[in-house]
Amino acid sequence: MKKVHIIFALVCCSTMVLAQEPFEAGVKGGATFTHGYTRIPALTVPASATASVTIPQLNNDNNGIGTGYSFGIWARKNYDRFFVQVEVDYNSFLLRQKTNLNVPAALAFTIARQPRPSVIPAETPTAVNITSESTLQSVNIPILLGRWWANGKIRGYLGPNLLFTTRAEVKRNTSATIGGATITVPETTSDLKNPNLQNPTEAQLKVKAFTFAGEIGVGYTLLNRIDLDARYAVPVGGVYENKNIKGYLGIATVSLGYRLF
Repeated sequence: MKKVHIIFALVCCSTMVLAQEPFEAGVKGGATFTHGYTRIPALTVPASATASVTIPQLNNDNNGIGTGYSFGIWARKNYDRFFVQVEVDYNSFLLRQKTNLNVPAALAFTIARQPRPSVIPAETPTAVNITSESTLQSVNIPILLGRWWANGKIRGYLGPNLLFTTRAEVKRNTSATIGGATITVPETTSDLKNPNLQNPTEAQLKVKAFTFAGEIGVGYTLLNRIDLDARYAVPVGGVYENKNIKGYLGIATVSLGYRLF
């Protein structure tokens, strides 16, 4: 709660600075493009009342660019060649990933959360393929310092972006190849903002309610009122509460803004 109060005070101070002199403000909207990879550490989970198994480290690699959306409001105060810009945005980010494993059948069915048929021996070599789509929606507050050229038509900027998570979930599709036959598991969905804490594989993927990113971008003003912006952000603080989860998340955003005054 203390962190939220500090952030709120920072935003209020920034807004007051902008409001001391005439400033520009408007609305904006656009698309987000997300890519990255995740390394989830090995985890021991119960297999029965008397036994447990260890799921090996999962190397979730990038599986194409995920597209989402962004819209919000912005305010900008121009100084001599420099400017300060504060925004409040709502964003949706989609991360596509894939994982390939070669494990015994007993572990494969544990990962898939399915009972193993007795006709399949526990040690049968099994290739497991998992594709996932993780969606994160958040309220973002970028606080940007920039420089302008060509009478303000061209802009470059950078600064922190504060992310408050409103929704996070992952959809998984799993298939296993055993002895030349492929078994497909129905799609599963997990809530990563409020995970089932009784399920260890979900609990370790809990997403933070707040994190922050470093952001850099460029912009160009058309017809004196329309801003075309392209920016790139990386969550420096990480998105998972579990600090042992490593990886990289890159978010590109392309947007159009309209200056109201």
